[in-house]
Amino acid sequence: MNGACQKEQFTSDPAKLPAFSTDTLSFDTVFTTLGSATLYFKIYNPHEEFLRIRSIRLAGGALSHFRINLDGIPGNEFKEIEIRPKDSLYIFCEVTINPVDPLEVSPFIIQDSIVFLTNTVTQRVLLEARGQNANYFPDKSNKGQVSLLDLQGGTLRLADPKPYIFYGIVVVDNGTLVIDPGTNLHFFGGITLAKDAEGNRFYYNDGRLIIGSNASIQVNGTLEKPVIFRGVRLESSYQDIPGQWSGLFIDKYSTGNEIHFAEIRNNLIGLYLDSLSECLVDKCKFSFNSYQGISCYAAQLKLFNSLFYNQGQQSLLIQNGGIYEIVYSTFANLGNSESAVLLSNNYCTNSPFCTMYNKHPLKASFTNCLITGTAGDEFWMRKDVDEQVGFEVNLDHCLLKVNELINKDYFPDFKEKYGMNCYYKNDLDSLFKNISKDDYTLDSLSFADKKALPLGLHLTDIKNLMRDAQFPDLGCYELN
Repeated sequence: MNGACQKEQFTSDPAKLPAFSTDTLSFDTVFTTLGSATLYFKIYNPHEEFLRIRSIRLAGGALSHFRINLDGIPGNEFKEIEIRPKDSLYIFCEVTINPVDPLEVSPFIIQDSIVFLTNTVTQRVLLEARGQNANYFPDKSNKGQVSLLDLQGGTLRLADPKPYIFYGIVVVDNGTLVIDPGTNLHFFGGITLAKDAEGNRFYYNDGRLIIGSNASIQVNGTLEKPVIFRGVRLESSYQDIPGQWSGLFIDKYSTGNEIHFAEIRNNLIGLYLDSLSECLVDKCKFSFNSYQGISCYAAQLKLFNSLFYNQGQQSLLIQNGGIYEIVYSTFANLGNSESAVLLSNNYCTNSPFCTMYNKHPLKASFTNCLITGTAGDEFWMRKDVDEQVGFEVNLDHCLLKVNELINKDYFPDFKEKYGMNCYYKNDLDSLFKNISKDDYTLDSLSFADKKALPLGLHLTDIKNLMRDAQFPDLGCYELN
């Protein structure tokens, strides 16, 4: 490693750094039993002077799943490493995994990095391996890529009891994606660097499932076996971290979509419906998403018996109109300043100036819903100035938190025109059992008790408990 036969002139120029044969060392083996694998990469000195690397260390140290050695010498950290001009060194890396270990010991995706400090500059080579035995879908190489699955008019069924780990952006088209009860879908997301056709760099959040215009999704969860959509990090410290993947997107014109008994969490947007797409959502939970639980653009949505909590912005965002039927759902929008529900019959196309809008008629009904939170107004409407653009909104037997919305500058006739039979409550007292533990079942003395309108439909709540035939409760939970 040391140059002894020639005059050693070391560069201290921060622009002169070592080069690496790779920026990521990926262990592609799927471990079905206890196993190990070894890979290596090279460190180059491409310069005319000697390089002194102040330190090379494994970021995870002794607790890491990975082990390294430098030119045959094992260790977690190496200091004052010298490389001759135009010379190189090898770093060998080994990982040992037991896939039957619990997830907190052996998660689906195991990551670490080797950190290099040279001339005051830090560089990293990423380490990545698969831990738990799972279905890696469509394959590991799709990370940061777009994969199109053309079902050719057929059906793709996800029914394996082992989890599915999705890489990159997966687009399903020309068929139906069916997801059986109890299936777990995990998305390997995060900020990804890409280049456009002109070579310009841009960043986006990877980990996305798109249902194409000629495709549909059928999620067949049950109370006992819900379908779970979430990121790959299952440690307790990641339970409430948003933005771990991008979301479930239903493309424009896609119809026949149904999602039953699903949990969609920890992403950017839980569910996005593009223009003229259709979806039925029944007895689902949306939580810890960076922006919205559901975001709709001129779409058609039927939403029943569902729970929304801990979104970064709105629980339900409706833009540029569409047709919506919302029944027996709870929107508990705590911890942000946005409204739980925002709906409009237009969409600004030149933000932030907003001098140009797309416009589409809106028809939305909310029945027996509970819409509350910590913002001043948890229900908000934006109506286009053009009266020719339809704006039909009806709220019946809903609990609402509104303040500024009903003043003279917005909708002073809101209660009479839009929410005549609703309840107006501006605090969270006597509503839920335990907000601090994200328990949004109704308190035994809840204000929502016996306040709903009997419908003769939706006879069970989100837990499949029978609703009172004469005096049902507001929101997704029936008090029993």
